Amino acid sequence: MDRKLKLYSCLLIMLCSCTDVKKEYLELIYGTDMEEFTNPERGFYRPFGVKMSAFKPLDVQTLLSLKEPNPAAGGFKVGSTLVYRSYQFDDFKIHPLNEEILDHIQNDMDIVREAGMKVILRFTYSNSCCEPPFNDAPKATILEHLQQLKPLLTKNEDVIAVVQMGLIGPWGEQFYSDHFGDLEHGPVTNQHWRDRNEVISALLDVVPQSRMVQVRAPYYKLRFLDGEKAHPAKADALQEKEAFSGTAKARLAHHNDCILANYDDYWTYNSFHTWPATVDTLNLKAYVANETKYLVFGGETCPGGPKGEDVYSPYNDCISEGGNAEIYLKRFHTSFLNTSWSGAVNGDWNNKCIEDIKRNLGYRFVLRKGDFPTEIKNNEPTKIRLEIVNKGYASTYNYRFAELVLRNKDSKKVYRKKIDCDTRYWFSDEVQVLDLEFEWPETISKGEYELFLNLPDASPSLYNRAEYAIRLASTYQSKPVWDSLTGWNLLVPKIQVP
Repeated sequence: MDRKLKLYSCLLIMLCSCTDVKKEYLELIYGTDMEEFTNPERGFYRPFGVKMSAFKPLDVQTLLSLKEPNPAAGGFKVGSTLVYRSYQFDDFKIHPLNEEILDHIQNDMDIVREAGMKVILRFTYSNSCCEPPFNDAPKATILEHLQQLKPLLTKNEDVIAVVQMGLIGPWGEQFYSDHFGDLEHGPVTNQHWRDRNEVISALLDVVPQSRMVQVRAPYYKLRFLDGEKAHPAKADALQEKEAFSGTAKARLAHHNDCILANYDDYWTYNSFHTWPATVDTLNLKAYVANETKYLVFGGETCPGGPKGEDVYSPYNDCISEGGNAEIYLKRFHTSFLNTSWSGAVNGDWNNKCIEDIKRNLGYRFVLRKGDFPTEIKNNEPTKIRLEIVNKGYASTYNYRFAELVLRNKDSKKVYRKKIDCDTRYWFSDEVQVLDLEFEWPETISKGEYELFLNLPDASPSLYNRAEYAIRLASTYQSKPVWDSLTGWNLLVPKIQVP
């Protein structure tokens, strides 16, 4: 009889324990938010090029208004968090920059920060295209200017999304030049390439190491890394083990200012291991596609025709129209595109696939599921499990971490726990499973709480600013998880601390 009683008691204890476990943990399933909304360092950017001889500063009210949906070339509307700012030093090709010029640029950076945006930077000297003279600057001037710009770039690291190489030739696209070789008409010597590489090296040095530098064509990077031996068939694309390491290979990224113009994007995939150049889309497109999983990629579409007409339709149209636009943008992990160029190409996407493209440029993190305790106890481990999938074309390209935020529903007191993760590795179409077990760094007061996920900007100056935090494309009980006042994403609306 005693044995039966003991057995019954054990079964009762086991049943109660299982029941307690079920009560202690809660699985939540989240919906996908299909709304098109802005997020930092991605999407359609707004271009503001300026000649320093006729300088016009950025305007904070204009930038603030552009964060809301505004007309773009092609007939659609979109909000923007990125500004493209090109500074043309047209009066300084043989002179150092003066304090007034440097002050103008600093004031612009302050305005970008005030507006809650980030900037794609490029420095140029000319827009004289496409027969000589091209009126760009000699190497000595460029190197001097870069040293003058270094303190400014360091000071404004927080609002710089990426720096484009610029500097050489019309619009800084490095194709034509009076001083570094004319890549269409020639001649182009080994010394020209060495001079180009010296400029790239100097630019990498003055740009903060946390930021990438985009070159206009992939051969420029190959030539920098491999010298005279550079060859598309031998291109060694950046791998995950090398990514985000701060080396030149991990920082030199790609921009393309003739996306979907024609089969080779208007000389983008030229290789200069021969003269005249050889078009090598087979090797160079694969090289860029593989690298941009770990490097920022973006630019602008290009119509291709001599009078600005779109000559590559229907290939550059939406998939639904027999085109390849979404496939191309995803293949190259595209993070941003120009709102102003080209309407001839982008306009073909209007009312067809433009909403998908607006949503998917860059990253788009969707929280799918979470397992949470119903109670958080001091001095005991908290276990949480999150599943997040990236539905965008790319991951983030500047370092960003995540943190859990616990907020008391009455007192609004906040407790934080940083998560050991890096969203640059949250790649397109991959599911991130965060299995967390930790203790909170401070004693939590009794009460009822909300639990949030915060994906803030890593820069201390921007960490607490909601507009610089990432919004998840998820809903809970049919409402967005995003809290626009804090920049946090709601995970659990009710959790107890006994």
